[in-house]
Amino acid sequence: MINRAEYDSELAKAQEKLIVYEQELDEVRTSYVSVCKKLEEIEEQVIQADKEASEYLDHLKRQKAEFENYKKRMVKERQQIVSWAVADLMKGLLPVLDDFERAIESAESSADFPSLVQGITMVYQHFKQFLKKEGLAEIAARGEFFDPHIHEAMMRIESDEHPDNVVLGELRKGYTFKDQVLRPSMVKVNRRPVDDSDSSDES
Repeated sequence: MINRAEYDSELAKAQEKLIVYEQELDEVRTSYVSVCKKLEEIEEQVIQADKEASEYLDHLKRQKAEFENYKKRMVKERQQIVSWAVADLMKGLLPVLDDFERAIESAESSADFPSLVQGITMVYQHFKQFLKKEGLAEIAARGEFFDPHIHEAMMRIESDEHPDNVVLGELRKGYTFKDQVLRPSMVKVNRRPVDDSDSSDES
């Protein structure tokens, strides 16, 4: 049979353990509350992140739609600008067309060939002036040094009267449009003949 002293000692130990258990339980409760609070904060952050992601997605969709509309608008405006430019060009060519019609009517009503040639020449000059005003320019060729950017060599001519690579003739005129080469000039280029006597003397 346990005596009073042993009983009191065991009771005191049990109470101490109980106190320790209660302290540990309090710590667990505190940790649990802290974890729950942290989870709530994380859930709020996730909800906020989802909301922001949804807003960003909607913004991107709107931006994409606006960009597609912008591209369509630019294509339409470009087509309209090209149409206006062509219309202005056609309008500028109408006087040349009128001149051609008058020249044809004059040729049909008169057998005066020199007058016909003069009329066609006037139409030609009018047409050249119009093209020059629009930005078309002839490429200088005859008498110029050969330039592969604006000239296309079609023939070589041997002549000691001119330096090497000088253009002596033009087979087809070349043109630039606002400083951009539309087509190069087809040219004849000089090449000075080799003097056989000089080469033999050197040997």
